[in-house]
Amino acid sequence: MSTAAAALNINPLFLRHDLMIELGRLDMVIEDARSRQQTPQNELVVQLETRRARINEALSRLPA
Repeated sequence: MSTAAAALNINPLFLRHDLMIELGRLDMVIEDARSRQQTPQNELVVQLETRRARINEALSRLPA
């Protein structure tokens, strides 16, 4: 089976699991970055929150 064909057969359950793990990691990093900075809206936090929003959107598009 080719790599391209294998990529088309991704199990949504595994993808959901991986995305939820990534959300947890992002939440921890965002919380840590906020606690270390005087200004909570620094550039790193904004970038991480943008990534978190994209992952949430991807999760909402997956079949239930």
